[in-house]
Amino acid sequence: MALVSTAEADDALLTVRRERRMTRTHLVLWAVILATTVADILLTMVGLAAGYREGNAVVAALLAEFGLVGLWLVKFGAMVWLVCGWLLLDDRNAAVFLALFGAVTGAAVVSNALLLFA
Repeated sequence: MALVSTAEADDALLTVRRERRMTRTHLVLWAVILATTVADILLTMVGLAAGYREGNAVVAALLAEFGLVGLWLVKFGAMVWLVCGWLLLDDRNAAVFLALFGAVTGAAVVSNALLLFA
């Protein structure tokens, strides 16, 4: 067993355990996430302009309080959360994390598009 000083042990808690690399899978998933997020924002704005109300209670509360800035705050917060998760997880779990986020956002886009255009 190797002994380390308290300062070295404290520093070890603050260092990143590895460099994050962008795999092809991650790149594709990020592209899907960005495309579906933009589509979600646009469809939400079109729906609000057409007289529909927001179905997500958190987004609805922020829209009521801040207008469209509230929508952007939610999307920005989600992206920060997503980037943090991607940075902290290993490659496999990061891919699962990104895929789940993309799937949920994609489902919201499909639901909104059907509501608006069907």
